[in-house]
Amino acid sequence: MDSQSVMLASLPIHSPSWQLDTLNVPSPTQAIDVIVCVHNALADVQRCLASIKAYSTTPYRLILVDDGSATETRDFLAQYAQTESVTLLRNEQARGYTCAANQGLQASQNPYCLLLNSDTIVSHYWLERLIACANSAPEIGLAGPLSNTASWQSIPAIECKGDWAENPLPVDMNVQQFAHRVASLSPRLYPRIAFLNGFCLLIKRAVLEQIGYFDEATFGQGYGEENDYCIRARQAGWELAIADDVYIYHAQSKSYSHERRKQLADRAGQALAEKHGQAVIDAGVTICRQDKVIEGIRIRAKQLIARWNLVAEGQYRWRGKRVIFMLPVQEAGGGSNVVISEVRAMRRMGVDAVILNFLHHQKTFEKSYPQLDVPVIYTPTDFEIPRYCEGYDAVIATASYSIQWIAPVANLPNPPIIGYYVQDFEPYFWAEKPTYYRWFWRSPWVRRRLASYYFRRYPEFRRAWLSYLEIPNAKLFTKTPWNQDELHYQVGKTSHVVGASYHADLFIPRVSRPENPQRLRISAMIRPSSGRRGALRTMQVLQKIQQAYSQQVEILLFGVANDDPHFQALPRNFDHQNLGLQTPEQLATLFAQIDIFVDFSNFQAMGLTAMEAMASGVAVIVPQIGGSNSFAVHQRNALVIDTMDMTNCYNTLQQLIIDNALRVSLMKQAMQDIARFYPEKSAYQILEVLFNKSS
Repeated sequence: MDSQSVMLASLPIHSPSWQLDTLNVPSPTQAIDVIVCVHNALADVQRCLASIKAYSTTPYRLILVDDGSATETRDFLAQYAQTESVTLLRNEQARGYTCAANQGLQASQNPYCLLLNSDTIVSHYWLERLIACANSAPEIGLAGPLSNTASWQSIPAIECKGDWAENPLPVDMNVQQFAHRVASLSPRLYPRIAFLNGFCLLIKRAVLEQIGYFDEATFGQGYGEENDYCIRARQAGWELAIADDVYIYHAQSKSYSHERRKQLADRAGQALAEKHGQAVIDAGVTICRQDKVIEGIRIRAKQLIARWNLVAEGQYRWRGKRVIFMLPVQEAGGGSNVVISEVRAMRRMGVDAVILNFLHHQKTFEKSYPQLDVPVIYTPTDFEIPRYCEGYDAVIATASYSIQWIAPVANLPNPPIIGYYVQDFEPYFWAEKPTYYRWFWRSPWVRRRLASYYFRRYPEFRRAWLSYLEIPNAKLFTKTPWNQDELHYQVGKTSHVVGASYHADLFIPRVSRPENPQRLRISAMIRPSSGRRGALRTMQVLQKIQQAYSQQVEILLFGVANDDPHFQALPRNFDHQNLGLQTPEQLATLFAQIDIFVDFSNFQAMGLTAMEAMASGVAVIVPQIGGSNSFAVHQRNALVIDTMDMTNCYNTLQQLIIDNALRVSLMKQAMQDIARFYPEKSAYQILEVLFNKSS
């Protein structure tokens, strides 16, 4: 296969800061003209102008166009223009929004001009961020923000009962607070769109010079003029982008009544169709409605308040607590990814959460996590671990082989709370042979009866089993009920379920692939060193699929180096590309550009990689044995199957290839459902287990 044909685009990865500061706020050097057209509604105008003055730091010139306002508003604007040294244009008779907007645009001279409705409230760094969006690519000519009510730019909903959604702010939150939360969680994807709402529209000077101004003859009264302008701009080769780190509140103008607004909108829609053809409009609407990146932004916005509420409550309950996770790993992996994302969430809650690793792991670990934003302490030996744990309120083991290293900590004079994060039932790692037989995994009774045999035969099995008993008063917690049940049934230990989670700020839709592409991209993680991961079965199924659908699919593998002897021993004589070991950022880039992810493991204690794929808008197949049912629902958001039947694996993957409707349905529902498993939930539950629940 020509490697260029499947080369994945390099997407910028931005990590949200969650900080009330100027991090990631650019400093434009070029000025902008802000044009506000006014027709009465004085209270709205006053709020709008006050917010512009308070939250605009970029060099800007304010142009006010008074379009025939009555005495009260007219006099206020005249006084304001004198006091604030702004440009004021006045029409004694109202000419309509389109004409007024053109007056402002014609008076504009700066490299950027921005039309802003007089019923808006802007937020911190709005101009800087809008300009940064417009400058992020030379082909972007127009840019606009997110809002509560701005048609396709609305968050979290765009429609309500057959009309545009209004999305009122929470009663206990103001515009600036909500805008900060939006900016803090923004990945700055700047998604492209076909239509931008005119309530806040940034236009580059080059666009004005090329396509001119709004069409006064056709849309003189307003409504429709911005859609026409967007169509003309796109036809001229320009792109339209949403600045997804900017939120501006839109009150819905009081200048027109609801009835009058509807009349103008209906008339404008008819005029737009007559000018450009309904097909052009419908194609643009389809882009706006089906774009995966924009939908992902809306979905994340639905969880915005809940996430911040958990952070606030965590700050109230546990701010100042100190927690250290013993994470003795070198390369990126599912378990360490989970720990890192939850450490990050704890730090948002004001908890001094850190990672403890070995010094001889540092180079490889930092290569695996090149953008790590949580503190890591490196100890030279395991004997030094107790010393590094001094002063912490809780010390947490994250693997069976690390519990013995922190056991001496429990014997200190004033010992911290000892936690054990059980993300898998590790004795099964050392009982590989039975995992090939379905009856072994379907019967906990059989597994329990065989445990004594493995306990005697495999030292590693025995060591992992005894780890759960190493520290009697340790607080054990798991990701899924399946793992909790295994601990209880096999070992007799009680544990707490803290819930499935993933890095919700990294794994998101990043590009908008068509719902029915010419060639489907299918991906799988190959871990041949671990028999339970079904590497041989996975490669055999993918080989058959590629041979049967060679013109319809591309196979992209990851998780193992090409020169790994275990990988070399697998069947590889089919068209595929192996991307090797992936950092979390690389994996997020990959998942943004594939259609199907398959996990043909024998079982999964949780199934993090499938969660990450689902959050990225990918259709997945996961094993029915294990904890995947914590988030995967068969035929709703995933296909949950008996993965130890190779024929079943092949038939299920084949179904996803040929059934476009099913695949698209799973993709869309997966994005909606997985967004609820953000790391703040699990981090909060861990802190609850450590500091508030008895074992």
